[in-house]
Amino acid sequence: MQKGLAVMQDRASNFFWADVPGRLTEDDTEELRAALAILSGLSGGEAGGFDWPDDVVSISAGLDDFQSEIGRYVASGKRVVVLAGRAHAARRQAALAAGADEFLSTGPIEPTELAARLRWLNTGSSLPPSIRLDGTVLTLDGTDHALTEREAQIMALLIAAKGRFVPHEDLLALWGRHAHDAQYVRVAIRALRRRIEPERDMPRYLLSEPAIGYRLGPGHAPGWPPVTP
Repeated sequence: MQKGLAVMQDRASNFFWADVPGRLTEDDTEELRAALAILSGLSGGEAGGFDWPDDVVSISAGLDDFQSEIGRYVASGKRVVVLAGRAHAARRQAALAAGADEFLSTGPIEPTELAARLRWLNTGSSLPPSIRLDGTVLTLDGTDHALTEREAQIMALLIAAKGRFVPHEDLLALWGRHAHDAQYVRVAIRALRRRIEPERDMPRYLLSEPAIGYRLGPGHAPGWPPVTP
């Protein structure tokens, strides 16, 4: 067992977070509670800034009836976070079509991703604390980056989404109606990562959502939030 996962499970066994509303499989329930426990530990056992919003429910994409469950909650005015493995592309797309608001990737759930998603759900944004696009100059956490016009267009879409995913199709549309190859987007994102990521093989800002698209992350280094002994 990986050390990080063992720590998560140990913390979860002593964690008394109220059950998050919704419908989850047993495995997803354990993963979510463990990740929430780590976030809780950052503030001495209190939820701190990582509260689960009252109007949000969670649904496992592994449930046979997950699409109808999403529809039922959406119809009642709830926002829906879907827990799905990164390999479950078809279920992610189906969840989006059914009205889901957000995804959490399982196997296990990364506290970094959970913190960003909770920040989005609570404040409407999970962007880096300091980001500004002025023409083709991107200022990110105090550093200016000169972009190409196309790169600036991509960043404008991602910034406007405030941390939510931007579908591949929306990004590809920047190349005009004759562009049908998602490779255009992948090449451009790769170039952007070379410009702005401290470690381009471990992106902090330009995050991919398999079979969905890309989103901006808050820029935390891998391993954040820290796990205290």
